[in-house]
Amino acid sequence: MSYPLVKITNSTNYIASGKVSYMSIFCSDDNYTVTPNTTWQAGSRGVCLLTEISATLQTPNGNIQATPYTSSGTSYSEFAIIQTGTNSFAVTRIVNMAENEIPEDYVEPTVQQK
Repeated sequence: MSYPLVKITNSTNYIASGKVSYMSIFCSDDNYTVTPNTTWQAGSRGVCLLTEISATLQTPNGNIQATPYTSSGTSYSEFAIIQTGTNSFAVTRIVNMAENEIPEDYVEPTVQQK
């Protein structure tokens, strides 16, 4: 068993670089660089839980540190770097629509069941 490879989509207009940190000392952290509007993908992951993704963006106003994504240890694999303000950025998890789909056999509760 292994977790899906980490993917980081850079939705900004700036080059971003940073580090993907994993929980175990047996897992090697990944350094990455991703150009604007492209996606970086890790080469391997195995059974390593992710604890942090940092990002620094190279803007005309200098390098700006994004708010990192942090976790006590997650198997999630899809993330994005987004611009949250004029000179502020964040790394966030991408939530797939599949996680939010209603099952085919779902029945809305009646008023009495609510």
